[in-house]
Amino acid sequence: MAFDPSAFSFSNTDLVVDPYPVYAEIRERDPIHNSRMYGGSWLLFSYEDAAALARDERLTNNRATLPIMALPEEQRGEFDEFVTFLRMWTGFSVGDEHTARRALLDEVFRVLSPTRIAGVVQDVVDHLIDGWDGRDKVDLVADFARPMPAMVLTRLLGAPEDDHEQLDRWSDDLVYLFGASALTVEDVRRGWAGGKALMAYLRELAADMARVPHRSLLGELLARRHDGFGFTEAEACAQCVMMMFAGVEPSRHLIGNAMMALHRFPEQRRLLMGNPRLWPAAVEEFLRFDPPVQYIGRLAAESFTFRGRDFEKGQPVLPFIGSANRDPKQFTDPDVLDIRRRPKHISFGHGVHRCIGTGVVRTQTAVALRTLLTRVPDVEVCADPTPTWNAYVGFHGLESITVSIPRVAPRSVLPRSH
Repeated sequence: MAFDPSAFSFSNTDLVVDPYPVYAEIRERDPIHNSRMYGGSWLLFSYEDAAALARDERLTNNRATLPIMALPEEQRGEFDEFVTFLRMWTGFSVGDEHTARRALLDEVFRVLSPTRIAGVVQDVVDHLIDGWDGRDKVDLVADFARPMPAMVLTRLLGAPEDDHEQLDRWSDDLVYLFGASALTVEDVRRGWAGGKALMAYLRELAADMARVPHRSLLGELLARRHDGFGFTEAEACAQCVMMMFAGVEPSRHLIGNAMMALHRFPEQRRLLMGNPRLWPAAVEEFLRFDPPVQYIGRLAAESFTFRGRDFEKGQPVLPFIGSANRDPKQFTDPDVLDIRRRPKHISFGHGVHRCIGTGVVRTQTAVALRTLLTRVPDVEVCADPTPTWNAYVGFHGLESITVSIPRVAPRSVLPRSH
């Protein structure tokens, strides 16, 4: 039976295992799709349209109100403080404010260089794999892909690593608000409670760093200024919450999605392991083939017409990455994983509003997967139990995937550069 495009939503559980055939159907029948989500929104399913509107200046990145747009209007006033908190995120700022914030964040990440981040990732990944000694199976999500990014970011923040599980749970409640669309007032309350808990934790950490300066993500955000601009303590803490959102969830899903892709295309795994120079291209292909973040969020800053459709000011406009990256008009054999291609995917957006977690996600994915496949060369996805996926489509990823680990090699087998 053909899928009814009017039934498309981030919360449609019929789509979570494999949404791509449905994307293909909508691309053919209704590529500029008017959805009932968020009280009426536009979704762009073709690569050409998604790429064009991802960089269109008639759209704004100031989408802090998106999670509450699914609520009845009479419930939204409860969350004014929550919206104010989200508007502190650089990812939701616009214009000169965004330029100043982004420049300062870019300076911080020059200090926290890819080499330094890769070193932290390597140590965390090795620590997790070391713990598998004596086991013949593990849940690659619970025992690897889920804890790793949170452990890495906790270290980069300058927080005690043992706190990563609590920080991760608070972050999860926030992430859900952007991954699902059929949100209830209880969902938003839970997400805002997680945001407040993260902010309270980070402000206490910031107070400690004020007494003893610390070379960390939070420490650098507190200490640095760029062209006279600097973050307040609250703003610095809010950027760290944003980085948990931008760097933790995508990394964990991309690792699991990539492992499933290599399981489906074993010849690509053999090719990759025989030619390590393909790793950078492989990560880009994983991002194209099954991106963890399936859409780019925007709001219409003004009313305008696009390809005969009338977009109203304030409406959500959502270029759909997951569909665009499988568009056969842009990619040859788009449903085939090919680590030798050089895909011009749009998984991180375009231009000044490209995803802030880009570098962290790429580094974590490359180091984690290369280490896994080198230290556990015979790792294989198990048919039983069946892999399970998360319950919403805005973010696509696994909740559980059991893998066999016949042998685990010691750390010394690995090259130390990535």
